[in-house]
Amino acid sequence: MYMFSYKVGVRNELSKLIARRKMIILPGILLLFPVAAAILLSQLQTGIGIAAISTGDFPQLMLGIFTNFFLPLLIFMAAADLFAGEVQDRTLKLTLTRPISRFQVFASKFTVLVLYALAILAATLVVSLLAGLALQARASGIGEAVMKAFVSYGIAWVPMVALAAAAALLAQFFRSASGALAIAIILYMAFKGLGLFYPQITAYSPTFYTDWHELWINSAVSAGRLFNASSYLLACCILCFTAAFAMFDKRQL
Repeated sequence: MYMFSYKVGVRNELSKLIARRKMIILPGILLLFPVAAAILLSQLQTGIGIAAISTGDFPQLMLGIFTNFFLPLLIFMAAADLFAGEVQDRTLKLTLTRPISRFQVFASKFTVLVLYALAILAATLVVSLLAGLALQARASGIGEAVMKAFVSYGIAWVPMVALAAAAALLAQFFRSASGALAIAIILYMAFKGLGLFYPQITAYSPTFYTDWHELWINSAVSAGRLFNASSYLLACCILCFTAAFAMFDKRQL
């Protein structure tokens, strides 16, 4: 019975997210970026006669751009709408009248949030791989590059889950989606800016790990460092998720 209610809750939250056209249209527009970038790079490389970037490396380039800029923005938008937005629209009260616990409601929203991030990563991977074929560069070792891309995109989802948990926690402090989104973007930019000057401080923020996938594809990185980073991200997910639910459970509607 519990799992059935949870699955129903996930389907309900997913349908509500899809119904928000901006959450579908905006990712669709952003997915045109790899296509435009590949065409531009192809023309540039043809003009200078030098392959600045290969077909196999192109997905890695796009992954860095998406995990640092585009995907955090989409996660903040989704978290703001799923949590603060429903308080603003007074639809959360209707959801809680159903025979489902507050934890199931919260878990359903968070599940949809992280699945949304995973879906965007998967779509970016496919588009980037296809767009990379437009690059007029040697495609030797393309099979290895594709496997590397699959691993990188899969690993990149982990810090996005931690970022989603932090965004869900931040959204509990607001009763409007616009306010939650604005503060999330400001804080994200602030932590990114601080990282340029005080990396030892921002290492304790999930915003520091948006390039986490690069550690896994770098053979020079020790297993101990990977374990420490993985442990931190797991702890961040657990703490933010727990704190966010505690606030959600006590929230007055």
